[in-house]
Amino acid sequence: MTFTNYLKEQLTNFVDSYKKYFRKTFGVAITFTLICFVIAALLFRFSAFDNSVTAKQISLLSYFFHRYSKGDTYSIIDLTKTVFIFFVSLYSLGLLRLSNNDLESKELSFKHFFRSIKSKDILFLIMILIISSVIDFVLFKVDSFSSLNTENKNANIYIHDTCFHLRIYLPLILFALTIRFLTVVQKTKLTIKRILFLYVSLWLYNEFANEILLWVRSHLFGLILMPFDNPQTYYLIESIIGIPLIAFYFLGYFSAMTTSLKLTERH
Repeated sequence: MTFTNYLKEQLTNFVDSYKKYFRKTFGVAITFTLICFVIAALLFRFSAFDNSVTAKQISLLSYFFHRYSKGDTYSIIDLTKTVFIFFVSLYSLGLLRLSNNDLESKELSFKHFFRSIKSKDILFLIMILIISSVIDFVLFKVDSFSSLNTENKNANIYIHDTCFHLRIYLPLILFALTIRFLTVVQKTKLTIKRILFLYVSLWLYNEFANEILLWVRSHLFGLILMPFDNPQTYYLIESIIGIPLIAFYFLGYFSAMTTSLKLTERH
C-alpha cells in the first residue's frame, strides 16, 4: 500500500468512525472519562512538583497534554495521558468486538462494553500500562541525566525533545499493538513500515486533539468561565465541563490505534 492511499483511507476512517459510532458510544466514553478523571485527581494528590515548575495547572485537562516532571523530580501526574490511553484501549476492544456482532442494531451501554471485555484483555492492558509507566519514568531520567551532563547545548535540546516525544508516542504504539494482538487471530508480520504508518496515524490525531483542546479552552471555556476569578472554582468548573471534550477523543484515538494496522495487514 502506498503512503498516499494509506493516508486517504486513514483520514476517511476518522470521519466514518465518528459518523457511525459517536452517538451510540458517547455515553460509554463519558463513563470511561469520569473514571480517568478520578484517577487523574488521585495522581495529582500524590504528585511531587519541582520548585521550578512554571506551567499552569488550570484544571485536570492540563495533565492530558502537558508534562510537569522537571529537574530531578518525577511527577506521577504525567501518567494521566497513559491512563487515558489505557481506557481508550478498553473502549477500543469493546467496540471492535461489538462491531463484529451487528453493532448497528444496538444502542450501546457500558454494560455491553463490559461484557465484551475479557479478563485476559484487562490483564494484558494492565501489563502494558505498567510497562508504559516504567518507560515514562526511565525516559524522564534519561532526559534529566542529559541536562546535567551534556555540555553540548544542541545535543541536550535534541535529547530532551526526543525523550519528550517518545514519552507521548511509545505508550500509544504499545497499546495499539496490544489491541491488535488481542483481537486478531491470523496475524501478519510486523514490519518497520507498518510501525511508521501507525506512528503517522497516531501523530495526526494526537496533534489534532491537542489543537482542539487549546482552541476550546481559549475560546469556549474562557468565555464560559470569564465570571469566575477564584482559581479553585475555575479549576473545578473547567474540570467538569472538560469531561465531554475528553470523551470526544475516544473515537479518534480508537481509529488511529486500530485502523492503521488493519489497512497495512491486508496489503
